[in-house]
Amino acid sequence: MTDTQRIKSSPFRLVLRISALVLILVSTVFWISTGSHTGFSKDRVEIQQVDPITQIEYVDYEERFVLGVEYLVLAWGLGVTSFGLSFAFRRKPK
Repeated sequence: MTDTQRIKSSPFRLVLRISALVLILVSTVFWISTGSHTGFSKDRVEIQQVDPITQIEYVDYEERFVLGVEYLVLAWGLGVTSFGLSFAFRRKPK
């Protein structure tokens, strides 16, 4: 097959594939860097503390958002969908 017979891909197709790859990589790195919590997202975190007088352990809560796995799955789904959508765009042969 020569170069003139080959159908060239659309530039939009390349943009979709690169954006899908970037979305998947950035979301995975961000999820890992924020603690890679495998459950659902939390808006407060348990902290074990010890009473200084009685030495009894108790649980206190800190208001902090922890990113859950549902955001990672959503980002991966969008990335895979945009990659799959890239197969719909082809440059027409002349």
